Amino acid sequence: MFTLGRKIDFNYKTNKIIAILSILLAIIGWILSGEVFSGLYTGGGIFLTWALSRELDPKHDYSAFIAAGFSILNVFYFEDIQLLVIFWLLLLMRIVNGITGKELTSFDISSVLGLTIYISLNSKNSVYLLIFIIAMAFIIKEKRIEALIASVISFLLFIAESYFMRYLSLNNIDFSDFISILTIIILCISFILFWFLSKDKIEDDDGNKVKRYKILASQILYSTAIFLLFFFGEITINNLIIYLSVIIGVAIYFIGFKVLN
Repeated sequence: MFTLGRKIDFNYKTNKIIAILSILLAIIGWILSGEVFSGLYTGGGIFLTWALSRELDPKHDYSAFIAAGFSILNVFYFEDIQLLVIFWLLLLMRIVNGITGKELTSFDISSVLGLTIYISLNSKNSVYLLIFIIAMAFIIKEKRIEALIASVISFLLFIAESYFMRYLSLNNIDFSDFISILTIIILCISFILFWFLSKDKIEDDDGNKVKRYKILASQILYSTAIFLLFFFGEITINNLIIYLSVIIGVAIYFIGFKVLN
């Protein structure tokens, strides 16, 4: 069975807040853009920003709201939000960190592999397969056979797409551009942040302690994935805002929390 889903208890205060906030911003996005789908994508982007932050920093509820606050920029500058890619990245992180508290199943791995293949073929970019292989490397000790099989399938497809279908190419990055420089700096700093952030004691959804290396591995996977998408993928400005907002929000809360305590 699929174990990567996490229940959202609307009796929990922070869950109520993000649900209301997402709906309000979806309406605002609709009004500003004049298009219903633009509003829905904006609201969905805010919610997934919050969800990504909860995976990146499961210890602190409110760091996700700081991240969501930064991603509100998408309401005023909307082009395209790749919600499916964000959802895919969310599932990859859950595969690695085990935050759901349930044992990882073969169906979990195969379903995310199927989603990876779909996104890769649909976007005509094999970098998604490479990111999936990295995720499998992190769980090789836990699910050796399943991870090896999935990795071999992904690698063969990666070779086929990259060399025969020409689905992999380096983006033309302007290193004099402020956004490009800021992105690279934030991603580099994030690896240092995660080393300290992962030291916090984390419990899964069943109340059991999560091993530190799993949390750190999922955090490293996150920034590595954004690096690869930035240099090799077709990352939209709205998705980039979401990805960076997650790191900035978590960093601000972590630093503020340490200073105040």
